[in-house]
Amino acid sequence: MKIALVGNPNVGKSTVFNALTGSNQQVGNWAGKTVERKSGLIQRANQEIELIDLPGTYSLTAYSQEEIITREYILREKPDVVMAMVDASNIERNLYLVLQILELSPRVVIGLNMLDLAQTAGITIRTSELAAALNVPVVEIVAAKGKGIEEFLTEAIRVGELEQDLSPVEVSYPKELEQKIQAMEDLLAKTKWATRYPMRWLALKRLERDPEIGQEWKISTSQSRKSKSKDSCCDPGDVVNYELLETVVLPGDDLLQTYEAEGWSKDHFEMAFADAKYKYISHILPRFRTHENPAKPTWTDLLDRWVLSPIWGYPIMFAVLAVVFWGSFVASAPIGDAVSQGMAWTADVLVGLLRWGHVPDFVQSLVRDGIFAGVGAVLAFVPQIAIFFAFFSFMQDSGYLARAAFLGDRFMQLMGLHGKSFFSLVSGFGCNVPGIMATRTLEDPKDRLITMLINPLIPCVPRLGVMSAVVAAFFPGSRGSVVMLSLLFLSMILVMFSALFLRRVVKQTERSAFVMELPLYHIPTMRNVLIPTWHKTYSFLKRAWTFILVASIVVWVLSSYPQGVPMNETWAGDMGGWLSFIGRPLGFDWRIMVAIVFGFTAKETTLSTLGILYGVAADASQSIAQAMTGAMTPLRAFTFLVVYMLYIPCLASVVTTYKESGSLGWTSFGVAYNLILSFVMGWIVFHGGMLLGFQ
Repeated sequence: MKIALVGNPNVGKSTVFNALTGSNQQVGNWAGKTVERKSGLIQRANQEIELIDLPGTYSLTAYSQEEIITREYILREKPDVVMAMVDASNIERNLYLVLQILELSPRVVIGLNMLDLAQTAGITIRTSELAAALNVPVVEIVAAKGKGIEEFLTEAIRVGELEQDLSPVEVSYPKELEQKIQAMEDLLAKTKWATRYPMRWLALKRLERDPEIGQEWKISTSQSRKSKSKDSCCDPGDVVNYELLETVVLPGDDLLQTYEAEGWSKDHFEMAFADAKYKYISHILPRFRTHENPAKPTWTDLLDRWVLSPIWGYPIMFAVLAVVFWGSFVASAPIGDAVSQGMAWTADVLVGLLRWGHVPDFVQSLVRDGIFAGVGAVLAFVPQIAIFFAFFSFMQDSGYLARAAFLGDRFMQLMGLHGKSFFSLVSGFGCNVPGIMATRTLEDPKDRLITMLINPLIPCVPRLGVMSAVVAAFFPGSRGSVVMLSLLFLSMILVMFSALFLRRVVKQTERSAFVMELPLYHIPTMRNVLIPTWHKTYSFLKRAWTFILVASIVVWVLSSYPQGVPMNETWAGDMGGWLSFIGRPLGFDWRIMVAIVFGFTAKETTLSTLGILYGVAADASQSIAQAMTGAMTPLRAFTFLVVYMLYIPCLASVVTTYKESGSLGWTSFGVAYNLILSFVMGWIVFHGGMLLGFQ
């Protein structure tokens, strides 16, 4: 049996999904989309059930990936039953989506969630009367406390096993609209599309000139002219001439032109249908809902007076972010150190066994200096990434993340970005990987892409660590604070510039409005925090492991061969020589260029690479930075800091960008953009400093 779980964002779907599926989950992306896809297997009474958690959405139009994915899944996959989650404390808006679902599927069970919060707000829902008004089963649940979830699933299984479909309520539209709907139905009933979609829904979508339906019909009609079947028109190998699609005439086009002449445009139909649905909801609402003391403020109202205050909201937000960063990157440090020590111990044991087995020295070096050094450097940051994801899940599930995005929207608008981009960029100061993955909260794919591309311009913790060591060596005392602040200020300026520049490159014709629901506050369940944390952390390890392992081996080979020669005569030294023409205008020697290249695998390896190249042990970052003072002037050091802060992100960030964007072209563009920007800014800083008399 196949069951689809549908509902508005923040309605408790994840809680129900996690409670029913537990660890039997698969998490990935929908094919061709960057929206997360979650499915899980459930065993009940010798029956296997696949539960699909569809993306949270407010409607089933064609304006976002979430809306298209949800409705296309119901239409094409035809699940045996749809479990529709409804927030009892905000039932009027939630029923709008339910009415759209009832137009697509005759087998729907409603889960009335958050009844405890509704009762606190003075709202009483009479479940039996709601079920009678919609003519579908309704189950009371309090997902956060685990109440009613099994009953919800049991009722869904019962409905899925019925021999006949349910007869859910059908919204009645005004007489003039009904006539137009009926005329379109009569026209479409004669076409092949009548057997593939619910007829009434199909007529509504044609009247709204739904772009997804229109595009699909045009492609299918165009391909059928070449005697191709409907299935073959959708094969990935098919070549579609989109320029010819505009000439394809679809069923209903003549009728739509007639309505257009009468003043019924696409927008008129959309607004009329939406208005009719809300009027219908308002009509049936008194049958099952009673609202006592509607003016009484809730706990959410009281908290938001402080959290969303223009005076106190920002200090509270920065305090919350400070706790997140402290927990993620300070409190996690001992765990990261333990992982590093564990990797070092494992490497020593393994090398000892290899030595005992008389394995050649180059294999021992590969294991110790190549595989364990490279992969271990990344694994040491897994605890901080996992803790960060836990904080992220907690803030998202509690309702605070939406408030942070609302407060950050004012700053993001200056860069032409969405308010939800704020948290992604702030996350980049900890690690660019979770910062890039946090762009999943953005609905608009172009906002998501732009935020991904500019996130690496934010210096992460490993980069900040290297920068701090170099600053302390070249700019001691109070000058160091000024230099670090100037670097961070430069980073922010370039982030703003890059966002505005990429807004033109990506060519987004329409800016998406900042419309966000502020959900009620509630305490997240441990399951809702730990399961997403595990999946995101595992996803990071799975994506990065292979690439980092290969890159670490490549770096070891380049710096170890030919054997028995000075470092500047190895392949890495030759590489530095080849790249010296790039570094020379910036005052860099070949060692700096090699360290910059090797830093691509993981930024924290830059200091150890410099230590090897300058002949200093890598156990003290400060001694490495001090060794650099004999080979570089303060101006060259500041130039190095600018380039190092901005140049290509680490390998894990590049891999994550590719996986999240699904585009090798945009990932390559981002890498090239960072490289060019970093060296251009380095050239400006170095030669500007020379003109000002700094040496």
